Amino acid sequence: MTLLEILDTAVKIGLGALITGAIAYFIQKANISASSTKENLQFNRTLLTNISVDIEEITHTVLKMWAIFEYEAKKIQIDQEKIFERLDPLRNTLFKDFNLLSKSEGLLLLHGYIEQQEKLRVYGELIGKFNSYTLFRNGTVNIETTAQFRADILEIRKLLYTSLNKAIST
Repeated sequence: MTLLEILDTAVKIGLGALITGAIAYFIQKANISASSTKENLQFNRTLLTNISVDIEEITHTVLKMWAIFEYEAKKIQIDQEKIFERLDPLRNTLFKDFNLLSKSEGLLLLHGYIEQQEKLRVYGELIGKFNSYTLFRNGTVNIETTAQFRADILEIRKLLYTSLNKAIST
């Protein structure tokens, strides 16, 4: 073998190794980027799913309150004491679970979900108004207002979930 053949082989091996190394580098960089994007997407989905679980716990309690209140308010003679007696355990649960909304709002703000946090705030405020209504603080109680609260709560909930769904897809 001549010196020229040895140099030729060395250059070919060197160039092959350089090309292979460069391609491996770019493939690894793309894999890391894709993996990071996938992990971020999975984290956001988990976060938003956990927030929706918290929302549903509160919604379940509120709808139970609504059902009891509507049933009792439909009676000819409204017995506030009986309504309070039936709703007080649910009010205690709602009060304890309201920290879930605060926690969820904080998480949404922390991760930049401003629109979703604002919708969650509106939802929480509406629940608070409904709770005040069931305490007879707003004056008269009637079936139409009670039914309207349920419709409003479910509509705001739907808008909140639409917003969460939009955020989960991005």
